[in-house]
Amino acid sequence: MDAAVRRANLLGSLCGRNALLSLDQLLAGELRFAHGLASVLPDAQALNGDWFPGGVASISPVAKIDVSETVGEVISEAAPNRKTRRQAERRFLKNGQIRAAFRSSLLTNARIASLDDILSSYPIRPQDARVLARFAVGDATEEEAQHAFVESLRDPAWMMMWYRDHHAKLTPFVEWTRSPGRVLHAATEEMASHVAMLRRDENSHRVASSGTLPSAEGWRHSQDELLVHLAERLTRALLGLELPALSVERIDAACPGLSVGVRSLHSALWTSTLATPRKSKPSDLPDALHAMYAPYVDVFRADTFMAPYIDTYARRFGTLVVSKLSDLLPQVESRLNSDD
Repeated sequence: MDAAVRRANLLGSLCGRNALLSLDQLLAGELRFAHGLASVLPDAQALNGDWFPGGVASISPVAKIDVSETVGEVISEAAPNRKTRRQAERRFLKNGQIRAAFRSSLLTNARIASLDDILSSYPIRPQDARVLARFAVGDATEEEAQHAFVESLRDPAWMMMWYRDHHAKLTPFVEWTRSPGRVLHAATEEMASHVAMLRRDENSHRVASSGTLPSAEGWRHSQDELLVHLAERLTRALLGLELPALSVERIDAACPGLSVGVRSLHSALWTSTLATPRKSKPSDLPDALHAMYAPYVDVFRADTFMAPYIDTYARRFGTLVVSKLSDLLPQVESRLNSDD
């Protein structure tokens, strides 16, 4: 993980806040465009570092902070009877709000108290967590608290350091960031399972005299069907809508990321039907998900196995696919110089 932190620092130095839109938002934008619900494709570049999934307000701890309610809950749990509870409520609360004297004590505590609880649940930099603590007692506005939370998310070095210490803990934030990936990963795993099933069935029925495998035309037809099916499934999952199925031609034209990712993976899986098959690796599915960004960049780096398949489908968008890190810098410099 230390290497990941160093990479994050390097990316921060090179790119500043330039990031790519999260895949769930990218594909949702493509599908909206394909279904005529948007007039243009999504902008894949997030200039302000907003790499994270949509709905950040729903996971923000800001929405969960209500110190008056919390005080009331603590009193209810600690007081042994109604009389004692009412006495405590009169001491600390007035008309459901915290009394000024007690708020002053809370404010002092918010400025100096330990931040361990919030730092263990959310990837908030200490200085930003302090803003949330102050918001809880009325010493910062909701806008300031929300801005502080999002600013922490936009800091890749801090995010990697936080994940290093908390990646195994199923906090609400970790669940939120993983959720879109699960949807996409499940869809591509379904495709991989379908291809494996076809291979077993077709291998068992191959013509004994020739030992032939499925025709290229048959595989292309299977690929088209899977692309249409996955677009339909993702429309329901990402848009929450039941819409007419898109044609494969419409998907290829209006959903470049989805098309490149699915077709690249399906073509790679096809190699498992060759006489000397290359066994699929766990990294193939993440590689296919990353390939969904290929149509939106000038140069895309993929591993040696996946590169030719991604190149086949991404080149129509003007994307150059390289398989070695050593090739990346010269190609990036070449593109930059050509723009001068």
